[in-house]
Amino acid sequence: MNQKSSAIIVAVFIAGIMVLSVFSGYVMRGGGPPEIVSRGAWNPSDFGVGGRLINWDFEGLGDALGMYPEDLVFAFWINMTASENLTDAAAQVLPPTVALTFRDQLNLYPSPIDSFSWGLFGDEFVEFHWTRPAPLGSRGLSVVYNGYQMMPIESTDLFRVMGTPVLFGSEPAVKKVLDVLSGQASTTEVFVLPYDEADVLQMSCLGKDSVENPNIMPPLGGEYVESYLGASPSDGGFILTAKYLSLRGASEMRVRDLAESWGLSVRDEGKMVTVSGLVEPGNLVGTLGAFAAP
Repeated sequence: MNQKSSAIIVAVFIAGIMVLSVFSGYVMRGGGPPEIVSRGAWNPSDFGVGGRLINWDFEGLGDALGMYPEDLVFAFWINMTASENLTDAAAQVLPPTVALTFRDQLNLYPSPIDSFSWGLFGDEFVEFHWTRPAPLGSRGLSVVYNGYQMMPIESTDLFRVMGTPVLFGSEPAVKKVLDVLSGQASTTEVFVLPYDEADVLQMSCLGKDSVENPNIMPPLGGEYVESYLGASPSDGGFILTAKYLSLRGASEMRVRDLAESWGLSVRDEGKMVTVSGLVEPGNLVGTLGAFAAP
């Protein structure tokens, strides 16, 4: 990887921090057929590096949550092989990431990134990249932590830890995740909505009603306990599903108004409000942005 590419990666991470620092006041604006990726034959040892290798189920956000630290407040997961239109829309709506923003410009691995997850916890964030295992060299001295080999990325302060998926981020953030994977720290237990979901795009965020620690601020600041946003290609458009646990106040009014304006249905079940319906491709960016941060 050349210095220009490395500088781009650093710029994306800095941009992500800047975006999330003002995300609570930020208003986002704004298919092909699903492809089944065979994952059973992928062996993480094929990366050809020493030490422990990450070997974790990665079929959706519910799987990814088990690798994040307990102070996670926001995360999403995307299968980038299922719909180019949906991947492009996600790149416009979600915070900047290496996997989305530069998926066609940087060769981080010998094979493309098929799916990935991004999560925010404290002041740190990491990405998990699902890529077909292949030998990958490292320039610089690797850092061994909990038996895992943290491989530096040239001319940056970022590291990769090989496996399925590959862990990617700054040294402090990567170490927090490796503590979870090693059983030395707890994973998050406050997310409940993403489990058992099968959408191509899956996003979940804690609302301001769920975080008691004043030092932890959910980036979207919605008046709910937790939100879930999912989207998948269907019948020339996209099925959108937005769920809000204990929705109230201005956020509730906005969700119901948005559902009516976009022609989507609203269902109330106990403490859960669910918005769903078919979205035309031209409206995908607008609806994703609206329901991500109502």
